[in-house]
Amino acid sequence: AMKRIYKACLKYPEWKQKHNPHFKPWVYPEQNTLPRVSLSDLSLQNASSLENIDESSLSEEKVHISDEEESYSKES
Repeated sequence: AMKRIYKACLKYPEWKQKHNPHFKPWVYPEQNTLPRVSLSDLSLQNASSLENIDESSLSEEKVHISDEEESYSKES
């Protein structure tokens, strides 16, 4: 997943120039068209009430990293 996210991030500036380059609701909140959530509708949750997912039996998958990605990760 991280490899795919990384590749998408590299292409984002070019993509954004072609798709509503001035639409940035994360910078300009007045562009946001989503309905606002009332604070009274929110509630606190304790970690003890959340679902516990056991991933201890899963194995890690080896992912090949290209030379380009390797050099980027070394620079970071």
